[in-house]
Amino acid sequence: MFKTTFIALAVVVALSGCSKPQETIIPTDMSQWDKELAPSVKKLSEEDRQAFTSFVMRAKMSEIFSKGNAIPLGMTIGDAITSQKKWEEEQKIKAAEELALKEKIHKEALEAHKKIASAATVALVKLDQRPKDYNARRYSDQQVFIVAIQNNSQKNMAGISGRVVFTDIFDKQIGDVSFSVAEKIMPGQTYTWTGVRDYNQFMREHRMLWEAEEGKYKTSFTPSEVIFEDGERIKAPKEL
Repeated sequence: MFKTTFIALAVVVALSGCSKPQETIIPTDMSQWDKELAPSVKKLSEEDRQAFTSFVMRAKMSEIFSKGNAIPLGMTIGDAITSQKKWEEEQKIKAAEELALKEKIHKEALEAHKKIASAATVALVKLDQRPKDYNARRYSDQQVFIVAIQNNSQKNMAGISGRVVFTDIFDKQIGDVSFSVAEKIMPGQTYTWTGVRDYNQFMREHRMLWEAEEGKYKTSFTPSEVIFEDGERIKAPKEL
């Protein structure tokens, strides 16, 4: 009887010693982790150990914001590893989808920009300053932008919008001005748009354009949309 009992006890001990670390249940009391959890975690492969650590960190961050228990009662180390790897795979798929969308939007934007650029030529004619004049009821200095828009298409243009971007000699952007023209521009015709804004010396962009010297800056046109009288619209999507 004693011999049989001893053999049974030895088998139980042997089986418990061979149990997989993935089967260890995560204690709800974190104070028990060093004693009950750490030994099993140390037996994991490097990959699984990293996955488990990442799961715990993500779960604890979730608890901070949701104020709930992000690690379900009875969850094992193996469950946590599986959950983490599934989450990581989902994140990879999501990242790939986001990248594909960005590339799609970027491609559409480039195509629209080319179409608008071929339909119209936009150039800065003059960047000017208009000082304050109380007699003229102009109570602040003003920046003046004169922009020429030429219709290169074979159709009447009903409107066009976009930005004139200013860059320094190092191709670093120093400012821009947006414009929107809702005027009929016939094929081959040029329309001149004049924009005025109050100068704010505390705004870096305003100040840089105010101090910009002729010949020490360049301009380029970033189109937004062009509308033709026949109803056709070419709109450049905003890039993500």
